Amino acid sequence: MTLLVLGISHHSAPLDVLDALALDAERADLLRRSAAERDFVNSAVVLSTCNRLEIIADVTSFHGGLADLGTALVDVSGLPWSELFSHTYVHFDDKAQEHLFLLAAGLDSMALGETQILGQLRASLHEGERGGSVGGGLSEALQSALEVGKRVHSETKLSSVSLSLLDTALAEAEGHVGDLAGANALVVGAGAMSGLTVKTLKDHGLKRIRVINRTLDKALRLAQSVDGEAVELTQENLVREIAQADVIVSVTGARGTVLDEDTVIASLQQDLDQKLNKFFIDLALPYDIAVEVGELPHIRVLNLDGISRLIAANEHAQSESVLSVIAEARALIEQAMVDDAARRAARRVSPTVTALREQAIMIVDAEFERLKNKLGASVSDAAIAEISKTLHRTADKIIHTPTVKVKELASADSGVDYAAALNMLFDLSARTREPETDRRASKVGSVAQTEEGSSGHIEADGTTPVADHTLDVVEPEHFTGRTIRLGTRRSQLARSQSTAIAQQLAARTGWRIEIVEVVTEGDVNMTPLARLGGSGVFVSSVRTALLTGKVDIAVHSLKDLPTAPAAGIEMAAVPPRVDPSDVLIARNGLSLVELPPGSVVGTGSPRRASQLRAARPDITVTGVRGNVGTRINHVTEGRLDGVVLAAAGVRRLGRLGEVTDFLDSSVMLPAPGQGALAVECRAPDAAHGDFDQEIREALEGLHDPATSLAVYAERAILERSQAGCSAPIGALASIDGTALTLAAVMADDEGKLSRLSTIATLPDEVTDNMVELSRGIQSESRRIARELGYRTADELLSTLGAVPGTASGANAPETNLVMTPGGDRDQR
Repeated sequence: MTLLVLGISHHSAPLDVLDALALDAERADLLRRSAAERDFVNSAVVLSTCNRLEIIADVTSFHGGLADLGTALVDVSGLPWSELFSHTYVHFDDKAQEHLFLLAAGLDSMALGETQILGQLRASLHEGERGGSVGGGLSEALQSALEVGKRVHSETKLSSVSLSLLDTALAEAEGHVGDLAGANALVVGAGAMSGLTVKTLKDHGLKRIRVINRTLDKALRLAQSVDGEAVELTQENLVREIAQADVIVSVTGARGTVLDEDTVIASLQQDLDQKLNKFFIDLALPYDIAVEVGELPHIRVLNLDGISRLIAANEHAQSESVLSVIAEARALIEQAMVDDAARRAARRVSPTVTALREQAIMIVDAEFERLKNKLGASVSDAAIAEISKTLHRTADKIIHTPTVKVKELASADSGVDYAAALNMLFDLSARTREPETDRRASKVGSVAQTEEGSSGHIEADGTTPVADHTLDVVEPEHFTGRTIRLGTRRSQLARSQSTAIAQQLAARTGWRIEIVEVVTEGDVNMTPLARLGGSGVFVSSVRTALLTGKVDIAVHSLKDLPTAPAAGIEMAAVPPRVDPSDVLIARNGLSLVELPPGSVVGTGSPRRASQLRAARPDITVTGVRGNVGTRINHVTEGRLDGVVLAAAGVRRLGRLGEVTDFLDSSVMLPAPGQGALAVECRAPDAAHGDFDQEIREALEGLHDPATSLAVYAERAILERSQAGCSAPIGALASIDGTALTLAAVMADDEGKLSRLSTIATLPDEVTDNMVELSRGIQSESRRIARELGYRTADELLSTLGAVPGTASGANAPETNLVMTPGGDRDQR
């Protein structure tokens, strides 16, 4: 369960915005259902009060879930996201649970410590349960919050120091109408807020309380709860009741004005020998009472905006005693967070514990059957049953201590993955749960994260570089007498990933691999890639070195390669892909959604720029070139608020710890081929240099057919669109059994985005082990992948009304930053 809260409240928005977002029960229910039905949302509830609107949800991924909740809010409210965004706040995972604890305790309320929010939160949970939109995880999170809220109010004096909205207003009313003990009160409306209103009025000792409402039955029920009286709401009755009242509280929340100037003037003109001063309290959103009413003589109107200013100015809220009580409440919440983290850690290890028990039972059952068959009829059925019971009881006792202990240790936050240790020790099939990712990209991730196998693939875990970029020669453990030369760009990233390939090849063949640096135009020319034409600027020099015999093989970031084949060169291997997504490195650990409006984010990629602008139209996207260190320095030295880089490059350089946000594919689709490498050698038809069959066969051992097929489908979009590798096109393919799915995005020169997901069926022979497929099946699979890419490109071009090969690069972000040579194209 992954918790996400999207909200707008008095903390983040002015009252006129909250007014526009005031939802009645029917529209709040519509918002709940709209959110819960979205792709990335498992379950959801809506909390709608007079000063906040929150969607609380269990989501499958952060960015996908946030996009879904935001879309639901826009659909139901009718307000564009551009108007809502700057007023929203987002809490995720642990922060979301902490927010719910603070909310339930009343520490996030306009009136500090008020208890009304507990009832509102409970009502939201019950509405969600009745509507079938609350799953077990979300229900547990909300129940925990309610329990913490009750504990805070029962174990601290927070309730005694809190002032509710109406308490604050009544304190002000006493200065206008005199002693409340002799005052008459009128409550207009009998909705959800009215119950608390009549109770508060009674607690303050008002002499007479009358409730006026269109539905008399509701008014009667409310009035009877405080020994008051009820009146049916008509214009005539309303005028008379206002005339008799000293304090008038309106809580209808109806669309449109309920108490206008003419109504109040008519009540003042009635000769009922009442006191002249009247105090109107408007607790509704939208407001019930017309602004003009407050300008009448002897009348004072206090609405929610005025009440919030009074509360903010209340000096007692800053007193030492109150601060002490707040500290006590926060201590309880901090302990609740610790307990919650322990519970979740224990839940994460549960699959491992279950797997251990199942393995023990399986072993016992197998041994029992072996013994039973060996003993045959020489042992009675009763003895056999006793043997079975003893074996199972013995197994239970043996595994009891480790299973109990692993739950305790998992809850201790020691940084040790005890579940993983059990998995390894007992070779269990259970695995600790990975962080949630975009469901559409999860299959690609599994290809990238294959464990070291026959190819000797080196994992890019992000904590250390995949290889030493300073090495000029890779020596095998057992030299077989041959030396070959590997050509690569000179950047640290290119050297690191090429050296990792060299190490794998050396381990497989016993060859010595010399690393040969080749300077490319993209390394020395800091002109924006879109203006350079993008395609081939990082590979042409390396390919020239290969064709002229200066190097024997070449390693590239696959997304750098033009889609058109190069004469005399063959792509011999596409190793397993590393994380294809994009990441954000931002100041102060901020995520994309947390960046404040006006933030400046750097990227040299039109693809990233167009998607960033669509996700965050309120930030500025500026051009940036340079290697990874240079780009990150722009952030750490304050020139940029953030930069977007390829996750694969950050992982391969061991700088994953600096990432502040992993951008979900629902927000940012990667470049075709991103995260993958390409290893090239000379082809049999090379005009210069000799084709080397031994090298060609050795490179096949590094090849991953699944990655190759996925990126082939992605690059087919570029080929069909006649676009270069810097075009504003994103694509990500995944393979699940015989299903090949291709998600893609394309932007026109005005930045308009078109997104599409298509699917094709691969031959039935396709399995997880694609290495064993015949060449005929592999060829047919590539034909299907290419056709899928072409079809996807045609649909995107048609939607945008674009013509292949005509993109002008207008999406390329301009830059005012000083660039330094040595750019890493893989981080573009």
